[in-house]
This record gives sequence, structure tokens and C-alpha cells, in this order.
Amino acid sequence: MFRFLTLLFLPILICGSCASTNPSNAPEAVPEFTFFNIVDDQPVMRTSLAIEGNVVFLFFDTGCIHCRNEITLISENFSKFKNATFYLVSQQDKAIVTDFMTSYGKNLQKKPNVHVLLDKRYEFLSKFQPIQYPAIYVYGPDRKLKSYLDGENELGKIIEAINK
Repeated sequence: MFRFLTLLFLPILICGSCASTNPSNAPEAVPEFTFFNIVDDQPVMRTSLAIEGNVVFLFFDTGCIHCRNEITLISENFSKFKNATFYLVSQQDKAIVTDFMTSYGKNLQKKPNVHVLLDKRYEFLSKFQPIQYPAIYVYGPDRKLKSYLDGENELGKIIEAINK
């Protein structure tokens, strides 16, 4: 009987553990999108992304305490990230996002490899399918997914995912 139950539940246990290794629906490749640069309102698309190093999308909400904490952490430790271009994406109004960045992302604002983008068309949710805020997607130069983090993470875990 024990052998029968083991054989019956083994596939369920195996499938359950497989699912937990990648619980997200994060796209395996950067999807097509159109976001808008907060500075000049110019469209940014998949073809506009940096061509060298990792491409990091950080999806955030200005009212999310975890987003505030994570962007502050990244801002204060920005020198620890190597060979990556950051695209911080929000669906909020430009004035609200600007205030948020002034408060929590001060050290990121003038960096040439950091772009704050507005998702005016509300595409991010359907195309990237984040589970919760904040959500970090790290894609390699080949535009293939290397890492996905969601929720608030410790600095070491973020550095490891981005510098991978």
C-alpha cells in the first residue's frame, strides 16, 4: 500500500517542486512594448534597449513601500551593479513618478544607464506578467531572461541577479 501511494503521489511532488523553481510567468525573452521616457516623452521600445550588458526592468508603484525600499537600496548601492542598463517602469502620472524618484532614487537620476519610463498604455502587466511589486527582470544582451525577482529583496540577492 505504501509503495502504491508513493508511486501515486511522486509525480505530483515532482511537478510541484518543478513549478516552485520558476513560479512566475516572466517572459523568457523581452516582449515587444512601447513605454515613454519620463525626461523627453520619447517612446522606448524593445529595439531601443541597450545593446551591451544586461537589461534590467524594474516595475514599481509609487505607493508601494517595498518599491520605495528597494529603489532606495539600489540607489544607495548603485556602484555595485556592473555592466547593466536599468529601465524603471511605472504606470503612474509623470509628476508623481518624478517626486518618487527625487525622494527615493536620487542617485539614479543622472546616471546614463538608468532610464525612468512611463507605461502610458498599461502594457507592462499583460506583457511581463509580474506577480507583485516591485518586480525585477534581468535579460542578457541576447534579450533572454536571466533572472526574475519580485517583492522586496535583500541587496545581495539583487546584486547577484543583476550581475549574473
